[in-house]
Amino acid sequence: MYSFNNTLTQFKLFMKNFNLSIYVLFFTFCLSGYSQSANLNREPFKVAYVKLPSKPVLDDAKRTYSSNSRAVRISGFTKVATNGTIDFNLDFHGTTVGDIDIKKETEEEKDKDGNVTSTKHFYYAVTTFSTTATLTISNMDSGENLSYPYSEKTGYTGSKYRSYNEASKSYNRNRYSIRDKHRAEHRSSIESTVSYRVNSIYGYEPYESLTGNIFWILATKKHPEYQKHQETYEALKTIFDEMEYDQTVEPLLENVQPYVDYFNDVVARYDKDDRKSKKLRYASFYNIAMIYLKLDQPLKAKEYANKLIDNDYDKGDGKRINNSADKLIALFETNKTDSRHFEVITEDVSNEPVVTEVLVEAEEEDTSEKSIAFLITAQNDTLQTTVSANELAKMSVVVNVLGTGNEHEVYEAQNAKKMVVANGDTYEVVDFKSALANDATSVPKFAKVLIEGEKINLYAHQGSEFVLQLKDRETTTSTMSKNFVFGFNKELSVFAEDCLALKAKVNTGEFKNKKEDLIKFAQELNSCN
Repeated sequence: MYSFNNTLTQFKLFMKNFNLSIYVLFFTFCLSGYSQSANLNREPFKVAYVKLPSKPVLDDAKRTYSSNSRAVRISGFTKVATNGTIDFNLDFHGTTVGDIDIKKETEEEKDKDGNVTSTKHFYYAVTTFSTTATLTISNMDSGENLSYPYSEKTGYTGSKYRSYNEASKSYNRNRYSIRDKHRAEHRSSIESTVSYRVNSIYGYEPYESLTGNIFWILATKKHPEYQKHQETYEALKTIFDEMEYDQTVEPLLENVQPYVDYFNDVVARYDKDDRKSKKLRYASFYNIAMIYLKLDQPLKAKEYANKLIDNDYDKGDGKRINNSADKLIALFETNKTDSRHFEVITEDVSNEPVVTEVLVEAEEEDTSEKSIAFLITAQNDTLQTTVSANELAKMSVVVNVLGTGNEHEVYEAQNAKKMVVANGDTYEVVDFKSALANDATSVPKFAKVLIEGEKINLYAHQGSEFVLQLKDRETTTSTMSKNFVFGFNKELSVFAEDCLALKAKVNTGEFKNKKEDLIKFAQELNSCN
């Protein structure tokens, strides 16, 4: 009996210890899974400031401008009738209409067995419209004179009709209103680009963004820092909501300090080398760097950007913030200031007569597909941007992109080498005289690389103008130039001078002045021995 009771007691003790072990193991497992979870959300906050110019007029008394354009103004300047410190003229050279073609489209109806039961033919007009302009700028303060060409080109597709004559008559009846609509759209687009350029160079533009800047905030509810992260974000969001472009940020700097201290405290408490700890430190370093960058403290922003890099979770963000801080430091030095927050006064005392203008519908938002692209500058710097499909189709002497802060930026071809899009397309900067833009001389432009070989390169400019470049020549040639259009075989045969078999094909008219044939010609020339 004693032996049985003793055995029973030992068994109960074993089960008690066993259950305790299971409980400890279960608790440890849960704690381990729980501690590893540290998901982050992008949470937006407001910023407002004055964009500083790249070539400022430092003497406020000299900030005057004169211009022949009513649509373009320089923010922070006073417009005068004549002899402004900045004098710029925007001259439009007219809108030209391309070849008008009546296209035919066939629609077939089929039964369930795939047999054609009826056929319908439709006709519609297609053409293109091109507008060119020139901006000239004289800076009386620095003595600098600048000139920039602009061009816009859009296609037109008319409504469908059941007969060729109906389609032709419809276009001819409305051709002037169609042209005027495209001309107005081109003018508005060019004026918008010019406004961006002159203000980037000289202006003091107030800027505000509600969603273009973010903090990284914990999204895992079971994480011990979740509640404090959420409270900190709401507090910072409230503080930044008070930011105005014309108000000092000193009170905001004071108000954000407790939350900077909190993020630093998180760094000190999560100091291990595991990925979860690095992720939390990454959020802290990033958030503090963004706080200082947007509150005009670029040196402090760089300090935390470098910590981001050293943390080795996402070095790219650290490098991008460093780059933004360096740009801000350079702008502060150029503008002899340490703030982007001050009053901006823009006036017009030119006493120009009031002119009634015809209002044109605003250009629709660009909803075309956007891609990440990398711009290689003339100084071999690589800038990550976002570019739309529409912009890729029309870019020429400039390209409009979205920068890392979701701000619209314009880059000139003359200051770049190439743009590489994430889908693999490359746009080189090619110096040539464009027939589309009516260039008087060769001008650097972005052009898509179609063929790049040992002997010849082929590029596409704005989708429809093709450019040939022999590797052993400095010059490039547009196949839309007058000589090419009226003497295609003669001009093309010059490029095949060292390949007699290919030259013979050219002279017999095997190639036409179109994309597919030009690609075939370039491929054969590059493979010719």
